[in-house]
Amino acid sequence: MAVFDCDTIVVGGGIAGLGAAMTLKKKGQTVRLLESRGYLGGAMLTVPDQGYLLEFGPNSLMASADEPLMAWIRETGLEGRILPASPEGRNRFILRDGKLLPLPCSVVSFLRSPLLSWKGKIRLMREWGVPPRTDGGEESLGHFVRRRLGDEALLYLADPFVKGVYASDPDLLSVGAAFPVLRELERRHGGLFRGAVARLIKKRKSSPSLVPSGLFSFPGGMGEMVSAFESYMGDDAGVNAEVIKWTMLEEEGFQVGLMYDDQEYYMTSRNLILATSAPDAGEILRAFLEGPSGELESIPYAPLAICYAGFSREKVAHRLDGFGILCPTVENRKILGVIFSSSLFPERSPDGKVLLTVFVGGMTAQKLAHAFDEDLERIVLGELKDLLGTVGKPDFFRIQRWERAIPQYVLGHGERIRSIRSGLPPRLRLAGNYLEGVSVAKTFASGVKAAEEILAL
Repeated sequence: MAVFDCDTIVVGGGIAGLGAAMTLKKKGQTVRLLESRGYLGGAMLTVPDQGYLLEFGPNSLMASADEPLMAWIRETGLEGRILPASPEGRNRFILRDGKLLPLPCSVVSFLRSPLLSWKGKIRLMREWGVPPRTDGGEESLGHFVRRRLGDEALLYLADPFVKGVYASDPDLLSVGAAFPVLRELERRHGGLFRGAVARLIKKRKSSPSLVPSGLFSFPGGMGEMVSAFESYMGDDAGVNAEVIKWTMLEEEGFQVGLMYDDQEYYMTSRNLILATSAPDAGEILRAFLEGPSGELESIPYAPLAICYAGFSREKVAHRLDGFGILCPTVENRKILGVIFSSSLFPERSPDGKVLLTVFVGGMTAQKLAHAFDEDLERIVLGELKDLLGTVGKPDFFRIQRWERAIPQYVLGHGERIRSIRSGLPPRLRLAGNYLEGVSVAKTFASGVKAAEEILAL
C-alpha cells in the first residue's frame, strides 16, 4: 500500500480552498492547504489605509442558517462578531434619466416609483399570466426577463442587478446557470410571482433564525473571517507555495511539485482538490488532462478596477443613505456602480469622512478596467461629481485591479462544468466560484462539497 505525505492536498487558499481544507481537517484527515500568494483568502482581502478600511473583494456577505459557511462561522467563534449592515443598507439606488431613484421595496412604493413607467409596471404585473416555458432548452437571462417581465424591467431592474453581481450583461448569462432559482420558480410554480408567494408562505411557517436576514460583515471587515479560518488551519496551511506541476502515481494518488522560497519541493497525497480560478486549474491540469484543461481555460472572466475615494462628508451632496447605486447599461455611464461603504458599516472611514467604493469595467467595458491610473481617477471623480455631487478632489484615492474578477456563467456553462467533472480522475475534485455560484457562501460551499465527495470515496 502506498504511503503518502498527507491524505489530501488542497491547492488554492481562497474561501473555497479554506472550506475544503477545514472540512477535511475536522473529519480527521491530514490535509495540506497550499496558496501561491503570501496570504490566505484570495480576493477576500481587507486592507486598512490611512484610517479607511478597504475591501479588495466582497464588501459583505449573506448566508442562510443551514449553509456550511454559517456552520463554520459558529465553529470558529465568529457568530458573536457578526456585524449586520446598517438599516439604510436596504435602500438601493438605480440611475434612470440621470436621476438616482430608490429601488422599490414594497407594492405601494413600486406603484409610486418613477423607476418604471406605467406601461412597464403593467407589463411586469402581467407576469402572472405568462405561461411557463416547457421546451427545456437553455435560455439567457435577458431572454427570460423579456419573456416574463418585459423590456423595461430588463433595462432598469435585471440589467443593473446583473451589473452588481456578475459585472456582466443579462444577454450573456445563462439563467439556469447564473440564476437557477428563477428558472426553478417558473418550473415548479408556473411563474416568478407565484413562486415568490409560495416561498414567502413557506418562510413564515418555518422556525425563526438567529442568523441576520440581510447583509453582514465583521468589525474588522471580511478579512476577520479569513483570519479565523486561517487560525483553525494552523500549520496545515502554507503560503508562498506555488504548484508548478503534478502527476498521477501509478497505483493511486498524486505527486505535486511546488516552488517555495526559490526551492522545488514534492509532496504526495491520496486525494487532490484544486480550489483555484478556472484558468489556473486548467493550467495545472494541462499536461495530463487536456480535455478538462481546455474547457476550464475557456471560462470567461470579467475584469474589474475597484476605486476607493475618501471625501470629507461636507464635500458630498448626496445623503448616502443606502447601500449604493447601480448604473443600467442604457444610461451610458462609465462606472458600473458605487457602494457607500462608510454608510453600510461603521468605522470604514475616519471621523468626518466618507468612503465610496466604485466599480469600473466588467464584461461590457473591459477597456475601462485597464485604463491608466490617472485616466481612471479622472473618470471616476467625474462620475462621482455628476451622480453624488462631490466637490473637489478626494482626501484619499486608491485603485485595486482584478484581471479575473468574476467568472461568467454564459450559455453552455452548466454543460461545460458537467463535462469537466466527468473527465476528472476519481480522487481529484474542483472547487471555486465558477462552479455553482459566485457568492461568498456558494463559493465556500463548493469547497465543502469537494471535501465531502473525497470523504465519501
